[in-house]
Amino acid sequence: MRATRMRYHRARLSHWFVATCLVAVLCVSLVTGSSGQVIPTVPSRLVAIGDVHGDYDALVAMLQSTGLLDARLRWSGGDAVLVQVGDFLDRGPKDRQVMDLFMRLEREAPRKGGRVVVLLGNHEAMNVIGDLRYTTPAILSNYANKGSEKRRQKAYGRYVTYLRDFARSHDLPEPTLNPAMEAEWMKAHPVGYIEHRQALESQSKYGAWLRARPAMAKVGKVLFVHGGVSPALASSNVEAVNKRVEGELRAFDTYHQYLLDGSLILPFFDLNEMLFAARMDLKTKEEEVARKEADAAAKGRRFRPDQITQNHIRHLSDFLSLPTWYIVASEGPLWFRGFAEWSEEEGPQHLADILSSYRAERVVVGHNTQKGQIRSRFGGKVFLIDTGMLTSYYPGGRPSALEIRAGEFTAIYPNERVSLPINSSARPAGTPSGEAEGDNGELPGGPLAVQEPPQKQEFAGPAPKHVWLDADGKSLPFQADEEIMEFLRTAEVKRMKTTSQGITRPSKVLLEKDGIRMNAAFRTVSEQKDVARLASGRVEMFFRDSYVFECAAYALAQLLGLDNVPPVVERRIRGTRGSLQIWVEQAMTETDRLKKRIPPQDVVRWNRQVQIMRVFDHLVSNSDRNQGNILIDQNWKLWMIDHTRAFRRNEHLENPQNILQCDRKLFKRLQALDPEETRRRLKPFLLEVEIKALLKRRDRIIEVIRQRIAEKGEDRILFDLA
Repeated sequence: MRATRMRYHRARLSHWFVATCLVAVLCVSLVTGSSGQVIPTVPSRLVAIGDVHGDYDALVAMLQSTGLLDARLRWSGGDAVLVQVGDFLDRGPKDRQVMDLFMRLEREAPRKGGRVVVLLGNHEAMNVIGDLRYTTPAILSNYANKGSEKRRQKAYGRYVTYLRDFARSHDLPEPTLNPAMEAEWMKAHPVGYIEHRQALESQSKYGAWLRARPAMAKVGKVLFVHGGVSPALASSNVEAVNKRVEGELRAFDTYHQYLLDGSLILPFFDLNEMLFAARMDLKTKEEEVARKEADAAAKGRRFRPDQITQNHIRHLSDFLSLPTWYIVASEGPLWFRGFAEWSEEEGPQHLADILSSYRAERVVVGHNTQKGQIRSRFGGKVFLIDTGMLTSYYPGGRPSALEIRAGEFTAIYPNERVSLPINSSARPAGTPSGEAEGDNGELPGGPLAVQEPPQKQEFAGPAPKHVWLDADGKSLPFQADEEIMEFLRTAEVKRMKTTSQGITRPSKVLLEKDGIRMNAAFRTVSEQKDVARLASGRVEMFFRDSYVFECAAYALAQLLGLDNVPPVVERRIRGTRGSLQIWVEQAMTETDRLKKRIPPQDVVRWNRQVQIMRVFDHLVSNSDRNQGNILIDQNWKLWMIDHTRAFRRNEHLENPQNILQCDRKLFKRLQALDPEETRRRLKPFLLEVEIKALLKRRDRIIEVIRQRIAEKGEDRILFDLA
C-alpha cells in the first residue's frame, strides 16, 4: 500500500517538478524587499547592526542607544535607515522576539520616513533548510504551547513507524527500538521542536518573512551583505545575487515537498535526516536499475528505466547537490570570509573588481566576529561589524552599531562613540579573523567533575618520568619516542588478535625484534561518507572515521609539547594499512577507575591533566572521547588514545564552558602555533579543510582562556603541571 502511494505521488509530481524548480531559481520575488534591495538615495543617517544571535535585550539597548527606538520600543529614528546584516537567529534564547521586533519596525519606520532592512545570514538560511546545529532547547521553548508534549509524543510514534517502513523499503536491518533510543530522540527533539519547524515552514508567518530577506542590500554607495562577496561573484550584482539566493530557498521548499509527498521524510526532519533519506533512496533505486540492466544484458536485451524512475533519480540527485548552492557554499554571500581573511596585499586587488561591478564604494559585513570592536580594512573599503553581541557566548564581545552620517563613520558601543578613520587598516590586537561557531551540547565522556582548586594551592611535585613496558611488564630500553617509532615500523609481527574495545575494535599486535617484545594497537578503520547515521541515531555530514587521525593527534601533541598521546606510526600489516601505536601496559581505563571507585592519588594533578585533555579535545574536535579511551598508568599519568573520530570540519567549540583552566606552557604553545608549520606536520594525515578548521578552533580556545584570565586572574586559570 505504501509503495503504491509513493509511486502515485512520484508519477503525479514528476511531470511538473523540474519546471517548478527552474522557475523558482529564476523568478523575481513579488514579496517586498526580497529581490533587488537597492536604496539609491543616500539617507541623512544610516545605522548598521551586526550579528544579534538571539540577544534581544542587547539589541533593544543598542537601538535605543542609537536613537532608533524609544522607551516604548517604537521607531524613533525619523528618516534614518537601519540595516541589520543577518544572523539574528540561533545561540541566544530570544530569537523569536528578535524577529517580532524587526517585523514590527519594518512596518513602523516608513510611517516616519525611515526604513528597516534585515538581511539573510547563514544562520537564517540554516534554520529554513533544517540545519539546526545551533538551535538550543531554550530557543525552542519559546515556540512551545500547552499541546507540545502530546505533539512530541505523537511525532515519535510517527518516527518509529517511519523507521520500520524505511528499513523494509530499502533492505535495511530492522531498527532496534528501546527506551534508550526513545530517550535519545526526545533529547534531540525538546519541547517546542515540532512547533519551531512548523513556524519556519514556507507558508507560516516567520517562514515566509525569512524567505523574503535579501542576501544583499545597497544604500547609496554602501553595499551590505552578511558574509561577503567572493571573487566568484565579483562580476555579478545585487539583484542577481538576491534572485539566486531566493530561488534556491524556493527550490529547497519544492524538493522538501517532493520528499514529503513521496513519504521519504517526515515534516519535522532536519537537514541531515533529509539528505540521509534521499541518499538511501537514490542508492536503492540506482541499484534496482543496475540489476535490471544486468538481467537484460544477460538476455541480450537493453533495459531503459521508465520516465517516472528517471525523473525520481534526477530529483534526488539534484537535491543532494545542495552543498554546492549559494546558501551553504563557503564562497556564497552568506558564508564567505575573505574580507576578514585576505591579506593587506590580496584585499585591494579583489575589491577593485567587486566595488566596480556592484557600483559601490564600501562594503559592510557581519559573520566574522571581531570580539568587541568594529574593524575597518583596506583603507575603509570594508567594515567588519560583528562584535559578538551575545556576550554570554562570545567572551570579550559587546553590542555595537556602525553609524554613517555626512561621510563620517562612527562605531557606537554602550556608553561610547569611536570615530573610525576610513584610511586605517589596523586590526585590533588579539582579534581572531574568523567567526567561532558553537553550540551548547554536553561534553561526551568527562572522567571527573573538576573542582577548581583554591587560588594558593600548589602542585605537590613533578611527575615521575614515564618508563615504557614490554609485553612481559619489564622496562623497555628506549629513551626517546623516535626509537619506539622505529621499532613499531620495523619489528616483526608475531601475533595479532582483535580486541573488543570501542567502536573501531583495534587489534592487539605482539611485535618482536632483537629479543625485544612489545605490544601495540593496530587500527585500520577508514570510512568516509557525505552523510552518515551514527549508532546513537545522530546524523553527521562529511563523516570521516580514519586511523590516520591517530598519527595526526600524535604529531599535533608533539607540536604543542604534550607527552600524553602514545607514539604511533602508519604501517601495513598483512596487506592492510593502519596505525600502529605502542600499548600502554598495566593501565586501567577511566571506566574501570569509576567502576571500582578508585580516587586519584593527587586530585589537583589529576584535574589538571583532565583540563589539558579537554583543551586538546576541543582543539582536535574529538567527537568520541569517552571513559574507555582514557588510560591511566601506574604513575597516574593520563593517556589519550583513539582519535579516529577527531579532526572534524566544524570551526566551533562544542562546549567552551568546559575549558576552565590550561597548562601555562600549553597556552603559550597554542598562541605560538605557526599555521605553516602546522600544515607541514599535519598535511600527510589531514585535508586542508580539516587543518583550517583546527586553526580556527585554536583561535577560539585562546579567546576563551583569555576571557577566563580576565575574569578570575591568571593564577587561577593557568597552572604548571610539571
